[in-house]
Amino acid sequence: MVETMPARHSEMPNETAHEGAKFRLAAILSLALVLRLTLVGMQLRNTSAAAFFGMATDLGSLSRSVALGHGLSSPFGGSTGASAFLAPGYPVLIGTIFRIFGIDSRNAEIFVMLMQAAFCVAAIALLMLTARRLFDAATANLAGIVCAVSPPILWLPVLFWETSLSTLLLCAMLYLTLLAAAPRRNIAAWLGMGACAGIALLVNPSLLTLIACCFAWATYRTARISFAGPVAGALLCLLLFTPWPVRNLRTMHAFIPLRTNLGYELWQGNRPGADGFFEPNLHPSVDAVQFQEYSMLGEIGYMRRKSELSKAAIRAEPARFLRLTLKRFASFWTGIDKKTSYLLIVYICLTSLLGFSGLYLSRRRSGFTLLLAILALFPLPYYVTHPDGRFRLVLDPILTMLTAYAVTCWRRRTAKLASVTCE
Repeated sequence: MVETMPARHSEMPNETAHEGAKFRLAAILSLALVLRLTLVGMQLRNTSAAAFFGMATDLGSLSRSVALGHGLSSPFGGSTGASAFLAPGYPVLIGTIFRIFGIDSRNAEIFVMLMQAAFCVAAIALLMLTARRLFDAATANLAGIVCAVSPPILWLPVLFWETSLSTLLLCAMLYLTLLAAAPRRNIAAWLGMGACAGIALLVNPSLLTLIACCFAWATYRTARISFAGPVAGALLCLLLFTPWPVRNLRTMHAFIPLRTNLGYELWQGNRPGADGFFEPNLHPSVDAVQFQEYSMLGEIGYMRRKSELSKAAIRAEPARFLRLTLKRFASFWTGIDKKTSYLLIVYICLTSLLGFSGLYLSRRRSGFTLLLAILALFPLPYYVTHPDGRFRLVLDPILTMLTAYAVTCWRRRTAKLASVTCE
């Protein structure tokens, strides 16, 4: 499919329009910041620091180990040795905050929530810049407003996980990709992509498909100009990321390029008796039997064992695996699971429907192939393991942008039909 890059004059028709877009950007970001600070204040009054840092037990345990000088180790408590169960980025960041403000302290909780609120507001800014470049100012403003008030996105600052930073890195990666793919040489944008990609892999390896799509798309669009940019970006990404697998090889005596948890996640969603979703009561930080098995086998042995069990279950009942996969596919895009509220399910379904409508309407625009590839490839691991609401939240900025484009297109068509009828 041939894509056409919008003409420069259509993006910025005059200085007045540019100033108006800047004003709306500032107003929307102010709204987003006020709402998030209000929510943070409410959460601080109603939740203790222990409850906040207990939302993700493995992240909390790894962060405490880092703060105590033990490195990334013992993700489920106790003293079980080096770990690669999670990528290092967020545990190291939280561990550093613990060192400064105190482990599980109130000050650490306040700082983390405010930091995550800043991540969210920055992500909205980058999303609006991306939407304005791909579509127009009206789409960008509507996307920003929806992100500012959207309940799932609004709650990200008070969720103890890396999701807010993952969302920021996704939005940054998209915007830098558009800059790198411009019809002129832009080494700085490629270096920005490389730095963003390297950090993203250290924070959330699930963003690997997004990174691959962005690099492939931008490289294809600039192939006639120069390969210096893609090479420079890829080298910088490798420079930032390589210390992680090297550390794993030295401390765990195995080649672990990303994380060790795939076998465990596969087992959670496909073990005998599984319903396709994550079962918290079987987490080693909760279940004594699982923790004992993890302690005895070690992390690599435990994950290998879970991988073998899950593959055996899949081979024994392939029809069941297919049924669970379809169930997980539906859950990822509709939000239907064991714990999501009815209103949130309606919101997620609406966002998915309008988002894919916007994707279809954008099929002749620049960036269609990129957005299609990301939406198609990013969820694949969750279809075969288990879906979770926070996994889809990473894609919400893209779906929100496409939803805004769909609504903007329909408003314009309705206005055009109304004017024709009046005439």
